[in-house]
This record gives sequence, C-alpha cells and structure tokens, in this order.
Amino acid sequence: WSYGVKKATIHYHMPLYLRLIKQVDWLTLDGKVYVTDHYNQYGWCFAKTYFDGNQQVVLKKYFTKQGHEVISHNLVTGDVLLSWQGKDYHFTRLVDFILFYLAEAGYNLSNIWYNSLGLPFLASYYYQGEGVDTLFWQEDVGEAIPGNMKLILEGNAGRTKRVVVQQKTVYEKLLRLASAEEAEKIAYLGYIYPNIRTNHNRKQALILTNSDQIEGLDNLLRNLQDYHIHIAALTEMSQHLIDYESFQQVTLYPNVSQKMVDQLFEACDVYLDINHGGEILSASRRAYESNLLILGFDNTVHQRQFMSADHIFKAQEPEQMADFLRQCQDLPRAVAKQRSEAGQSTPADYHQILGGY
Repeated sequence: WSYGVKKATIHYHMPLYLRLIKQVDWLTLDGKVYVTDHYNQYGWCFAKTYFDGNQQVVLKKYFTKQGHEVISHNLVTGDVLLSWQGKDYHFTRLVDFILFYLAEAGYNLSNIWYNSLGLPFLASYYYQGEGVDTLFWQEDVGEAIPGNMKLILEGNAGRTKRVVVQQKTVYEKLLRLASAEEAEKIAYLGYIYPNIRTNHNRKQALILTNSDQIEGLDNLLRNLQDYHIHIAALTEMSQHLIDYESFQQVTLYPNVSQKMVDQLFEACDVYLDINHGGEILSASRRAYESNLLILGFDNTVHQRQFMSADHIFKAQEPEQMADFLRQCQDLPRAVAKQRSEAGQSTPADYHQILGGY
C-alpha cells in the first residue's frame, strides 16, 4: 500500500506461515494486474509475466540473478527469443525452443520419459534422434482414449512406444477402451513412496489442523477412552479447542514447531483426518509415508489416494470410526491394506516394466 492506494498483492509459498514470497502482482490504479514478479527459492526474481488490459497473459520473460534477460516468450504469437552464449535465437514455436535446449544440454536422449500429451509429447514426436520414449500417464481418461495417446497405441507417435499408467482404476479403464493389440503397449506402475518408519500399534492418534472445527471429536473421545489424541496447530487455538484441555486423553499443541511435529509423527500410529478446512504440512502424505493408519470422514478427507476406502466413514455416524478403532487390534496389518490400495509399487516393479528400455 502507498498512501491508501493498493499497489500490489503478495503471494506466499506453502506453508504460508513462513511468509516466503512466491510472486508479487503489481496493480494499476483500477486494481488490475499488469505485471507479476516470480521469485525462486533463492529469493531473486527469475521471471516476469505481463498482462494486457483484459487480464490476459501476453508475455513472459526470464532473467538471471543479475537481472539480465535470457528468454522472452510471446504468449500471443508463440515466438520465443533466447539470448545464449553471446548469440540471439528466434524460435517460432515453443517446441522448437525445447528441442534446441535438449540438443544443447547434451543429455542421453535414448529414453525420454514424460507425463503429458501436450508439449512434452510434441518434443518427443519431433525429436529426430534415435530412441524409445515412454509416456507416464497420471491423469484420468474420459469415455475415449485421448487423441495423442491413440497415436502412441497405434504405433504412429515416432519414438514413443508405450504408455505406463500410474492409477490402477485408469489403467483398467484404458484396457477396456483399447484393442487387444493396443493393450500390449499399456502397463501399470504405481508410485514408490518412502517407508519412513514402521507402525508400532500404539493407541496414540494425531490431528493437524488450523481450524477448530473437528468432525466427530466429542464422540471419539467418549468412545475411545484408551486412546490419547494429540491436536496440533501452526497458529493460536480458539477457545473452542482450548476447552478440550479438560480431557485427560487430549494434548493440545498451539503454535506447534516443526521439531514437535516431527516428534508427534514418531509418537503416534493413527492419523485422524477429521479437521475441516485446508490440510497443513502435507499431513496425509506424511502420515502415509510414516505408516500411520489414516482414518477420516467423508466430509473432511483431504487426500483420498493415501487411504483405504474402508477407512472413510460417514460424518453422520462417527461411532463407526470409534468402533473400527476399538476392534482394530493390529494397526500394522490395516496399514498394509492402506498401502496396497494406494497403488504402492516397488523398485523391482519398475525394473520389470522398464528394464528393457
């Protein structure tokens, strides 16, 4: 702000509380963005995006740390201007610029693995060198195979010879849509997630939240007397949450430090994804990688891909979650089911599918 006039809007990287600047939108007097400054992890402005009067992006420029312009990409015409090693280059298509980069970088391009049917597919399609490429498909599909993927499966995509699908349901759907010959070019590989630690089958549950709206908490406390529930927040807590200090089985951590978060993920074997509002600190993924059993309600779950479908309960029936925990005497076994349903793959799976490429 300057003398009551808003000049810019600052956007921060996640987590927001660290206040690490991601970009700054500079505003006209009527509040429209005319240029955005982009900052990298080292704190310097590496790019600027320019907008026209209709708030459409028209130009993006990239800079060195010293502020020297290296790349100018005209989003209207598609032209790219490059200043590189004392020479200026002009590319009429972005894909030509990428092919130039690949040639200059000196990489081994015998196998290009990419995960988009847009620009990465075009770079593989137009690249002239010898090689065998693979599309890693990480999205959903509709009722028909996408056009560029169809080219791959029909053998008309140049170097790209196969499609590796990373979601089991999408893989099965593609197999139904493809012909027998096309299906031979489709393989499935899940993700490889770390196993940070084992589950120790302790009745210690964790909730990370920046909201005081925690679904079914009162019911869980009444029905899980032998469970201790740790509730941590990055900020101060409202009086509504502070009132839970009266429960002996609850420990609150307002303004929790990263060190304490680390200790809580070590001390707990259950993660309750039952807070309303946004997720903080990528809690579900960390719980998954740390082999905490993740339970949630259908109106609070933040990352379903890390959970077993049987571990998501109706918000109107919180006692079912409590019943499940009371009856679950083997948390590690439930975690193994959780891992399986999330599509966990191993390095050996990757070697088996990709070893010949």
